[in-house]
Amino acid sequence: MRRVFLFTFTLAAVLLSCTTDNAELNEELTTAELKSQTGKENDAFTKFKVTIENVTEEGTFTTPFSPGVYLVQKKNSEPLFSPWEADYGEGLEAIAEDGSANDLNESLMNNPKVRSHGVFMTPVGASGGAPIFPGDAYEFYIEAKPNDYLNFATMFIQSNDLFIAPDAQGVPLFDGKEPKSGDITMYLSLWDAGTEVNEEPGVGPNQAPRQSGPDTGIVENGVVRLVDDGYTYPEIEEVIKVTISPMY
Repeated sequence: MRRVFLFTFTLAAVLLSCTTDNAELNEELTTAELKSQTGKENDAFTKFKVTIENVTEEGTFTTPFSPGVYLVQKKNSEPLFSPWEADYGEGLEAIAEDGSANDLNESLMNNPKVRSHGVFMTPVGASGGAPIFPGDAYEFYIEAKPNDYLNFATMFIQSNDLFIAPDAQGVPLFDGKEPKSGDITMYLSLWDAGTEVNEEPGVGPNQAPRQSGPDTGIVENGVVRLVDDGYTYPEIEEVIKVTISPMY
């Protein structure tokens, strides 16, 4: 297990050298065609604002949520995790146990199932990376087109290795060709990464707010699954709210 609480495309152009006037003319035509195609491709994308809010209230079970990773993934893909299988070992564990997003974000760079990805880490109105506490929110922007799906993961900090995320295949961003808008909290679940044995939420000495140092929890060697440890947890909508807003 790893313990770090740190928060941290290249566009390559290939130019053909031509020596004849006809070749130079063909190059100009090809460049114009490519620009036209790129314009059409960009027109197919819709920009969305995504807002993740901590909606826990005083007198209820409260937990911060960590910086995390977001991604736009292709249909029928599972780049973050597969339910009832062991963690991929590509950085989800670091989010679920430590709230550290860098490893997972880097691992997604060459994933063909991922259109784009990034890290959300700075709460709205803050000057630097931090968890979001009750009343705080993260915001970030994505671009997507029909058949693209949103996914993300953030640590449920009052735990050993739990995280909140949509289903492994993500949240559809379009109904047909129409961008979705509004509350998508109903797509979220509380997941167990299966990497560290769970303790009572908000109490366990090996949980992030109370641990004495790194690697203090018991290794579980389990599978990623919906949390089922026998402890009591709040309903998702009682602690977090996620909305998407197309930017027309």
